[in-house]
Amino acid sequence: MKGRPGLLLITIFLVGLLAGIVIKAAFFTEQIVEPTTVQPVTEKSRTQLLDEADITAEDIELVQGKKGAMTWKLLATEAKYNQERKLVGVTRPQLSAYFGEERQEVYVKADRGEVDQPNDNLTLFDNVTGRFGVMALDAAHLDYVGAIDKVYLKGGVTVRRPDMTLTAAAVEIDMVSLDLKAAGGVEALFAPKGFDTSPFQDQGRE
Repeated sequence: MKGRPGLLLITIFLVGLLAGIVIKAAFFTEQIVEPTTVQPVTEKSRTQLLDEADITAEDIELVQGKKGAMTWKLLATEAKYNQERKLVGVTRPQLSAYFGEERQEVYVKADRGEVDQPNDNLTLFDNVTGRFGVMALDAAHLDYVGAIDKVYLKGGVTVRRPDMTLTAAAVEIDMVSLDLKAAGGVEALFAPKGFDTSPFQDQGRE
């Protein structure tokens, strides 16, 4: 009879341990979740996101820096911030960016744009126009990827220099090396001495 309390305690312990194992297996088993592919934001969903903006402001200035130096600043007449996506939609953006040791300035403006400041990415679209030194550009869409210092132009792209005019469906510009790559219906008109002295400059004049 004296051994029964000890046997009872052992029995209770074993039952509790078994119940704990069953509960853990039923509710706390680790599940392997396959990574999901992030779907690109379509124009419709992008508009919806910005219409659901958490913050709206007028006449704003956004500034981005790297290694203690300003890499770009953007002025806009209006901005809408979606906190969930960390996305800023801007109206009438004007971008000034600075590259290289000589801090060469790139100036671009458009009707609309989006800023992903944590990832140092910019998208400008609708009537994109800009200049970079002696080079001028026009396009429907511009993407700037800060991590690799590259600009991608799409949609009726025109790039003009004093010695060349180039048109293409898409153009990639490395802002450090200044290398330019064009694709899609590429046409280029070269005037090594400059268009001011080119015979094409006189065409159409009376």
